[in-house]
Amino acid sequence: MTDLNYKICTKCGSKLLATIEFWYIQKAGKYGLRSKCKKCESDRGKEYRKSPKIKEKHRIEMIEWRKKNPEKALEISRKNYKLNGKKQNLKRKEKYKTDEEYRFKKKTYEIKYKESGKRLISNSKKENREASRVRSKMRRQNETKKEHDYRRNAKWREENKEHLKELHKSRREELKPSYVAQSMRLKVNDLTTEILNTKQIIIKIKRELKINNIKIR
Repeated sequence: MTDLNYKICTKCGSKLLATIEFWYIQKAGKYGLRSKCKKCESDRGKEYRKSPKIKEKHRIEMIEWRKKNPEKALEISRKNYKLNGKKQNLKRKEKYKTDEEYRFKKKTYEIKYKESGKRLISNSKKENREASRVRSKMRRQNETKKEHDYRRNAKWREENKEHLKELHKSRREELKPSYVAQSMRLKVNDLTTEILNTKQIIIKIKRELKINNIKIR
């Protein structure tokens, strides 16, 4: 094979076969290929994308594109999750456990997102509530995930006994809807405003009578 079948990379100096296996196509280039090999082009692209300015520009462009193409963006996300979702989730979980800086960044983002009220706005949409209900139902029907959730929740309750104690105390003292519904053996969604207000008044009266040691026959 003669030297005409080879190209020398102007960046790293590697002598490689003049084929699309090692070079990107460029009609104006020698042999119709670029002057830099694929590896050097890839490294250049990675360095370019690391720039904070470029990252921000790309982020804004992608937001605008997703707004204009919601269905296509959703389709791409689903395909990507189907191909790489489990692997990426495992990587993120491992990184969250081992990388303190990454863990702090994620926690900070979660706090800001919660305070922004965007989650409340999203969850208030009827279609989102229905989708969430369906996902939860499917998860409860999966025995493996059901067991996993039970163990995880049991571990969390064990580690946060004092927090739960304070939480139950505040629910009881403030007569929150969840506490009132529980005392009536109803679901929160089944409580109307009138029933809630009436039951709160009854509980307050009973507590007042108990404090003053007054019994009603």
